[in-house]
Amino acid sequence: MGIRTNAIHDFNYQIHMLGSDGKVFETLAMANNFNVAKAAFEASLNERSWCTIELCNGGRIIEQATTGGYDTETKTVPILNRRK
Repeated sequence: MGIRTNAIHDFNYQIHMLGSDGKVFETLAMANNFNVAKAAFEASLNERSWCTIELCNGGRIIEQATTGGYDTETKTVPILNRRK
């Protein structure tokens, strides 16, 4: 048995940004480790404003959050809605 190599699409977890129609607009990250995927999901919530971001395991949505606009005073992006 040889070394298993991952194809570019062979990741357990994906972080997607959804468009206004609810379909995947952009794939922000992919990972095989849940802790890495969760960290990428949390980081993307701080970077992307006015969008919906979801953490998926294949076809299963693990977590989804909607962000608001960037606040210049606190230098943060508020999370308007979060669903696990």
